[in-house]
Amino acid sequence: MKHAFTLTAVSLLSSHIAYANPNHESNIEVKSNVFAQLGYYHQSRDQQFAIPGILNSADAAHQEQGVQLMHGELGLLAIWPQVLAGKIILGSHHGENVEVEEVWLQPHLGQNWTLRLGRQLSPIGLYNDVHEHDWRFVDASLSQQAFLANQYQDDSIKLTYASGMHDLTAWVGRGNGYPAQADASESTPAALGLSYQWQGFKQAHSWRVVGSLAHFDATQRGAQTNQGHSHTTTSSAIIFDGTTTLVALGAQWQWQQFSIEAQWMGQQIDARLSDSQQMQTDLDAFQYGVSSQIVWQRETFELALRYDALISDNQVSRESSEFSQALNAEGLRPQRISAVLNWHFAPAQTLRLQGNYEEITHLSQNAFWLVYQGNLNW
Repeated sequence: MKHAFTLTAVSLLSSHIAYANPNHESNIEVKSNVFAQLGYYHQSRDQQFAIPGILNSADAAHQEQGVQLMHGELGLLAIWPQVLAGKIILGSHHGENVEVEEVWLQPHLGQNWTLRLGRQLSPIGLYNDVHEHDWRFVDASLSQQAFLANQYQDDSIKLTYASGMHDLTAWVGRGNGYPAQADASESTPAALGLSYQWQGFKQAHSWRVVGSLAHFDATQRGAQTNQGHSHTTTSSAIIFDGTTTLVALGAQWQWQQFSIEAQWMGQQIDARLSDSQQMQTDLDAFQYGVSSQIVWQRETFELALRYDALISDNQVSRESSEFSQALNAEGLRPQRISAVLNWHFAPAQTLRLQGNYEEITHLSQNAFWLVYQGNLNW
């Protein structure tokens, strides 16, 4: 089914190009790839994943343990030089149904400008616009897990201006995923953002600084709703109507075999909540998290340590047991320590070993991954 879907999309793209200008059909470059990530996962958590003080998405954490196909992808990229480019990625997470992870077209605008239209990853912070299997760690940082349900993608229009060491991007999206929730009866976009990136190089040193601002509207967003990759739902029945403004600041520095990365993410929430008993309250919240990494690389080996922490300040106009259970984080400071060893033992193939120790609730918990992943390009 995946092959049929991909071939159909490419056929439509190719036939349109050939019709527009048959003399250029031979100039079209087509590249394909198959990616697979197979591994073993174990965690000590007895209850469903929840972060005190945060209204979690059902996609924030995967619950199934043991040996499994964690991620599979079939991708295709077609390029008509100086005219148009298009890409489609079909993927499956943990053996679920195949979905369209990305599909976009990118018309050629000339020097410095890039316009991309379709389903794509949004430029938020250091990591969101990078596919999760290309992250250094198997899982997302605690703040990205809490604020973006691991990774935010949307049906969007993205415009980028790049000049030298500077990139500036503006995007507008439908609001298909957490923390947004588009209102089907409205045509107004439910997500938009800006992102700025600066990169510098000097001898053995390199720097990268990223700042982003994103705004999300949510209408009748249920914390218990399964929005994609999770086989289970959270225990909360709270309905969310309101806005989220998310700011991210990140920096990377690399010197020879060593690198350091740090990111701060903070979100301001203004919303009205309803619990399962139809009790309502106004929520005024500011929540922020920090994530830092220290990395050492030598030949085919990469060793990294990561520390994550979250703090939330939530003010509600009316209390209930459900509101308190989800939003009361008094006396708690969720934090996580992670270590990963990535062995790139062959071209496009990696063996990954990762362990987490976390204190998110009153009980400490741990998790372990042993993962093989490979990417075949042709």
